[in-house]
Amino acid sequence: MVGPETLSTSGVIERSFALLQAVVASGEPVGVRELERRTGIPRSTVSRVVSTLVSLGMLDRTTAGEVRPGAALATLHTAEVSRAGISDQLRPLLVELVDRFGESAALTTDDGAAVQYLLQIASPQAVQAPSVENERHEFHLVAPGLVHMAGWPQDRIAGHLAEPLVAATDHSVCDANEVSARLAGIRASGWAWTDQELDVGVNGLAVPVLDGNDRPIAAISLFGPAYRFAEPLLPHLAAELAALVAVRSRTYL
Repeated sequence: MVGPETLSTSGVIERSFALLQAVVASGEPVGVRELERRTGIPRSTVSRVVSTLVSLGMLDRTTAGEVRPGAALATLHTAEVSRAGISDQLRPLLVELVDRFGESAALTTDDGAAVQYLLQIASPQAVQAPSVENERHEFHLVAPGLVHMAGWPQDRIAGHLAEPLVAATDHSVCDANEVSARLAGIRASGWAWTDQELDVGVNGLAVPVLDGNDRPIAAISLFGPAYRFAEPLLPHLAAELAALVAVRSRTYL
């Protein structure tokens, strides 16, 4: 008989943080089964860690047995910027990227269940990709979503890829093994490229935004019409974007 999962101190901290993020991002009470689905953490571990967080006041349990953010969260002070804050702080960088590359630029975060597009600065060109501001999309369908996934712990990746991946176009990559291989490539290169995988005729390129401790906190992407924003621009364009975001984001954050 297999016993309960044994976690190191660092493992407990990582899972506690992942669960807190998922609960806060949900915007409504959420159950253990759903937290398992969103984080990829085994249900027995979710149950144990959630019980500890409830006892500490970090989470609050509803009468239905679901959990929501607890009062003790208000006692935490963190350098992590809010979604509204990061949009305001990185808006000048997105404007700079549009001016430099001539394509639309967007800022995204991982809301626990999907990619959240917080901000878009549109290309000045007559032909441009459709707006994505305030939209949410499946992680595997867009370049910034793949960047976010590449930074996940392996158990969350495994849990996510165990679920069916939907296609948006004939170009969408929905095979779990192929997505896993793409994530390995993104971790090695530092950027993700998608070819008409969400919208036919639109390509995307994305890189992570790192905090002062080199932890990913967001992603920035360029996207545009496939006839103009095309794969032959790689990898030079990707390397230039990654280097620029790495340097300039530290100026704005």
